[in-house]
Parts: sequence; structure tokens; C-alpha cells
Amino acid sequence: MLNRANLKAAATMSSPVISFPPNTAQRWTLANGLTLIVQEDRSAPVASVQAWCGAGSTTEDKHLGAGLSHILEHMLFKGTKTRSTNEIAQKIQDVGGYINAYTSFDRTVFWIDVPKEGALSALDILADAMMNSTLPAQEYAKEQEVIRREFAMGMDDPDRTMTHLLFATAFQRHPYRLPVIGLIDIYNQLTQEQVTEYYKTRYVPNNLTFIVVGDIVAAEVREKVENLFKDQPAKSLAPIYIPAESPQLGLREVHQEFATELTYFAMAWHVPEISHPDVPALDLLSVILGEGHSSRLYRKVREEDFSVLTRSWIRKIGARPRA
Repeated sequence: MLNRANLKAAATMSSPVISFPPNTAQRWTLANGLTLIVQEDRSAPVASVQAWCGAGSTTEDKHLGAGLSHILEHMLFKGTKTRSTNEIAQKIQDVGGYINAYTSFDRTVFWIDVPKEGALSALDILADAMMNSTLPAQEYAKEQEVIRREFAMGMDDPDRTMTHLLFATAFQRHPYRLPVIGLIDIYNQLTQEQVTEYYKTRYVPNNLTFIVVGDIVAAEVREKVENLFKDQPAKSLAPIYIPAESPQLGLREVHQEFATELTYFAMAWHVPEISHPDVPALDLLSVILGEGHSSRLYRKVREEDFSVLTRSWIRKIGARPRA
């Protein structure tokens, strides 16, 4: 079994030794609870400015399964108290920035990648969206349809369907059993008022982490963030109840018909939480077994078994492989 001792022994036998640059990141917690992490990196004249909010599909409480966090990912740049949608887009374009976002089980992340001269402007835009988004009704109606199309595309995607089925089978009580995007029937019942209420309760300074990495000056970034949030006090965060998942006592398997020419297959095992000492060994094991062309799974299925089947098929049809 792979464990820390085995990994250490393997590391002493392997050569060459891989070295990593020192971690020079600086971390501060502001008086209102906001966390700021900054790392200066002069390797290129660019910066990445990110805002992480502790709001994901598992934090939606009484609206669990509605995809509230995902809706806000779509809505936060649709206008603030001081900027319209077009003004936000124009400002990002003016500084040569690229903006994107994603939602996961326990977080929603927004980022703007910019030339170094635009880093402080990117901070301004992100802070404004985190605290002052207005979630206008007309934009909400548009994004509802955009997300419904996402639902439809997911239902037509066998890989995504398989993933949703896998999580729904592996977890019986934990919110991980539900897709991050939500369930369409619950999603269709949501109102703009409920989305606004969720935004006001989760997008608070003490639930935010700002991360800035690149060709910047850490002291300037800290001063900028402190000024942007100086009038934003910490707010009470309602606790989120996450039911404990009962231990799995036997094999669970499920099969679903899907109109596709290929067969999709997934296997999964429950592993400990990320802070558990066995997790690095499990990560290494997953790479050895299933990641890339040199993995055991790829070589066994693709190079060995598939080659045997191909030669058998050639013999059956009476053909001969070329030299």
C-alpha cells in the first residue's frame, strides 16, 4: 500500500531531485474578515486577479439543488450600483483583460487576467461585483434562458450525464449527490428575489478571498483592497448543515441507456478528506493507474486488449495487416 513512508523511500531512491521555487506568497486577513493572498512574480508583465467566494452548490441550504451559486456566476457582471454591463465589459477591454468564472461544490471563483498595468483596475471591478451587483430583472430573465440551454446541452452530453449519475450513486445524503448546476425542476421554481437574498447572505467580506499573482507590488495591492472594502463590514454567516454520508457497505452500480455510438464507463472509490495524510499517496496512485498514455489503464485497454481485438478482427475478415 502506498503511504507516506513508502513515498519517502521512493523519493530517496529516485533521481534527479525535482526542486520548486520558494513560496513567497503573503497573506493578510482584513478587519472585516476578508482574506487577501498576494504573490509577486516578475517572470512576465502580467497579473491574475481572482475573487473566491465560499458559495457553491453545497451551501444553498433551503434551496439545495437549485443551482443558486451557478446563477450568480452568470449574474455578477450584469451591472452594479455604479456600472452597467457594457461599462464593466468596456473597462476590462480598456485594460486588455480577460475575464471568466466557474462554480464548484464549495466555491465560486471569478478572475481577470491583465497586463500588469491593469491589475488595480481589475481589483476595482471584482470588488464592485462582489459587493454591489444589482442583479437587474431584465438580465436575470436573459440568463435564465442561457442556463436552461446549459441544462439541455448537459442532457445531450453522455460524459456529463455519466458524471452526474456517478455522483448521485456514490453519495446518498451528502449534497455532492446533486449537480453544481442544479436540477431543472428546482431551478425553474426559483425567483429573482430568492437569488438576491442568497447573494446578500453569502457575498460578504468574511466569506471572500482575493488572490493576486503577477508583476505587481504587494503593498500597493493590499492598500487598494483595504480602500475598496473599508466601508464593507463583516456580516454574520448562517451555518450550513451538511449531513454525514453513511459508510458504503457494498458495491453500487447503475446503468443508463443513452443514444450514442460509444459506451461510457466510470468507476469511483470514496477517499478521505483532502487534509488526510493518505491523500498524496492516493493522488499518486490515481496518476499511475489512470492518467495519460503511460498509465496502467490506458496501456492495458488501449495498447494491449485493443490490439488483441484488432488482430482477431483482421483474421476474421481475412485481411492481412501491412508490413
